[in-house]
Parts: sequence; C-alpha cells; structure tokens
Amino acid sequence: MRNGKINLVDLDFEYKMWKNRLTLFVQEIDILKNRNEEVKSEKYIDELNTVELMVLDQHVDQLNKLLNLIKVQENEMQFYNKDFPITMDHKYFKEHETLRKQMVSISKVHLSRVADLIDALGI
Repeated sequence: MRNGKINLVDLDFEYKMWKNRLTLFVQEIDILKNRNEEVKSEKYIDELNTVELMVLDQHVDQLNKLLNLIKVQENEMQFYNKDFPITMDHKYFKEHETLRKQMVSISKVHLSRVADLIDALGI
C-alpha cells in the first residue's frame, strides 16, 4: 500500500512471501519426518507415534490447500494491470484479507507444532 492506495502489485508481493513461507513449512515437516526415521534406533529419543505423524500429514494438507488458494488468487489477478488501484471494498482485497488471516493462523500453529517436535526429536 502506497500513499493510502492499494495496488494489485502490493497483494502480489504478499502472495510471493506467503508462498515462500508455506513451502518452507512443508520442507521443515519433511526434515522432521526424516529426523523421526533417524531416531528409531536411538535409545533415549522416542520416535513419533502414528497419531503424531497423522497430525503432521494433515498439517501438510492444510499448508498445501492454502498454497493452492493463493495460487488461484494470483491466477485471477494476472489479467489485471499490476498497478491497478483497488479499494478495501474490492473483491480481491477482501479475499486477500481472508488469506492473510489464514496465513497468520497457520503460521502460529506451524511454529508451535514444529517447536514441540524439535524438542521431542532433538538430542
């Protein structure tokens, strides 16, 4: 947002940041799953149980769904001039605000979940 104006390029910037963050989150979960495989032979570190792994899989599904929603939004916006100004009442901005709330929520969940798993699977 510049000088009180919202341009589609501003929304696009946030989408790029969010897509990177979601991709990173999925990669972190892959690293945690790999670590889980490594600790199976450790005496003092318990591996994740089936329910914990299932919760991780569901979390990855949620991350991917949000990533897909962002991509759909980007695809819809690509037909407009990136410098096209919009208002806070505009459809794209309202959808953007909904995605922003989902990003904040899923980021908090992810960071909390990952911190717990790092503690559980660490040395």
